[in-house]
Amino acid sequence: MKRSVPWQPPPWFVTFQAKLRFIREAQQVVEGPVAVVKPSRKCRGGFAVSFSVTPQGVPSRTVRVEFGPGNPEVPRVFTDGPQESPHRYADGSLCMWYPRDPIDLQWTRRDGAAALIGGIALHLIREQWWRETGEWAGAEAPHPAPQTRPQRTAA
Repeated sequence: MKRSVPWQPPPWFVTFQAKLRFIREAQQVVEGPVAVVKPSRKCRGGFAVSFSVTPQGVPSRTVRVEFGPGNPEVPRVFTDGPQESPHRYADGSLCMWYPRDPIDLQWTRRDGAAALIGGIALHLIREQWWRETGEWAGAEAPHPAPQTRPQRTAA
């Protein structure tokens, strides 16, 4: 006998009104258009937008924010430009908060698009500072030490 999967509400972005509200909020804080784009394979069936931000002291960056159907409340954020950072995931997305942080230290949809974009801008400023000084300007959660490959020696 198969067990039934418990019912879950549909993702927030299935309604046109919710997507439109998010886009409108984003358009109020970014210069230029907010475009709806095709989500990556990992977020297939989700919702994604792209826009430009220019945080103070950082060159303009194109940002893509994706919400996937598997975890619609947690955005995946990608930017162009330098990728070197101690706070990026293996796929290049920004590690903006520790997943086990209390909810008040994470972005939630209730915070709105403007708060998310502000968090993205702050993260990009911190990355730029880290590239210039080697110091992360902000709180950090413990990260495992980066794994390095042993160097091959010529025989």
